[in-house]
Amino acid sequence: MPFNRVIAVVTDDPSDIHIVARAADIVRDDRGHLYIIYVIKVKRSLPLDAEIKEQLAQGEQVLNRSERLARLPRNDINCQLLQAREIGPAVVHEAVVRDVDAIVIGTSYPTNYGTFSLGSDIPYVLEHAPCDVILWREHSEASRPTAQTSTNGI
Repeated sequence: MPFNRVIAVVTDDPSDIHIVARAADIVRDDRGHLYIIYVIKVKRSLPLDAEIKEQLAQGEQVLNRSERLARLPRNDINCQLLQAREIGPAVVHEAVVRDVDAIVIGTSYPTNYGTFSLGSDIPYVLEHAPCDVILWREHSEASRPTAQTSTNGI
């Protein structure tokens, strides 16, 4: 299945490197277009279009780094900084507007109160996306099996 238009969602997480690399590989094979988006989550106490300088600067830095990682011609890549109340609905909205074939999204090994949790944004995207979703989850050192050493003299 060709993926001509793909969204890569970056969040300044260590998994961003893999997300951008996979998304770039997908569109490179089909000579498609990559949209890299970074969503600033705006608190409800602020107007949606509030200028949050620290988060804007961080988002720009993440997008610039991601664009360099993608290693695609400039006309095949589009980086966009968005502001929204929630990340999941913003990603799905962009997927609809841009009529993309896939969304590449990822996370480190997230925990909530000590147990594995994807939060609310990734499940929202998985449930509502109008296209394929490729999820990248980083491994956890705690989830890796350890080699048992034998103590029975063998």
